[in-house]
Amino acid sequence: ILLHSHQNNRIEWQVAPTSVSKPFRNRPNFRSADGQSSIYPSSSTSTSYLPSTLSSLSSCNRHQHKMSDQPKRPEEIQAGPSSSGYDPGQWYWESRKKRSNPMGTAVFNILRLADLPLQYYLLRYSSFLPDLIRKIGGTAIPLSSPLSATGIAGLSPYQTLILGLAAGSSAKQVYWKLMINDTNMPSGFSTAICAYNTLLNTLNTGLAFWAVTSQVPADQGSFLSSLTTAPAAVPVGLGLYTVGIFVEWYSEIQRKRFKSRPENKDKPYSDGLFGLARSINYGGYTLWRVGYSLICGGWTWGALVAVWLAGDFCARAIPSMDAYCEKRYGSQWAEVKRKVPYGLLPLIY
Repeated sequence: ILLHSHQNNRIEWQVAPTSVSKPFRNRPNFRSADGQSSIYPSSSTSTSYLPSTLSSLSSCNRHQHKMSDQPKRPEEIQAGPSSSGYDPGQWYWESRKKRSNPMGTAVFNILRLADLPLQYYLLRYSSFLPDLIRKIGGTAIPLSSPLSATGIAGLSPYQTLILGLAAGSSAKQVYWKLMINDTNMPSGFSTAICAYNTLLNTLNTGLAFWAVTSQVPADQGSFLSSLTTAPAAVPVGLGLYTVGIFVEWYSEIQRKRFKSRPENKDKPYSDGLFGLARSINYGGYTLWRVGYSLICGGWTWGALVAVWLAGDFCARAIPSMDAYCEKRYGSQWAEVKRKVPYGLLPLIY
């Protein structure tokens, strides 16, 4: 009888084609630890020995599987594809490690804050964007007039709103980096994220100057008149922006509080806003980015941004997070996916 062998990191057993009722022949007379009994069963007990041995080995298999399914620290996770076959890439696994990176943090915060004077300069003083629109054959329109500079720092109400959108995005992301995020963000990665957000903000500012896409209000005598005379995309966009910023910000605060409690160590969070979608913070980012785009560029630009962001999150970011959480939490993550079936936004995806 071949009782067991180690194959594929599992314990297996086979029964040789011979009668278990016959005594073992030509076997070494090994003794157990007590020195009294042979480790081999006698012919009178062999039929009862096999089931108990198989039961013990089966129990060992179950224990081994349970141990391999235990939560892992981020530093212990082996890079590689998820059960669905998606592999985020080595850079992603490195970015998930809990590690302080003061230089990366400084670069991120400086660049995100630097976006504000850039957008103010483009809105208030620079002719770069209007000139660029004219060079490509478009018509640029003024966002303010001598009678409409009733906003902040010499800006019209519409210009002030656009600058406020940029300020809100920077404030939210700086808060996230300083108060929420605890993973490794090298300087290069921080620079790429900031450049991406500044590019989107600058595109929005430019589209606000273009006659085809601009949502400039008919009356900019005051903030109230600007809001009431603006195209419908402006109030809709402002609503999406407000909801999106809040959802992204507060969902991450809820998760941070949960993770900070010792009893929740190595547990995934699936309550609060994260009970609506597993990556509801990505959903919040999508909402406020689309709202920002609607206010500056109208319905078509807002729809394009929605498709781009939703496609990127659904095809890359969410599968990457699923791969990480699957390796990090094991069966706990499978339970989270059963409990919260939506990945980005509830009732949508």
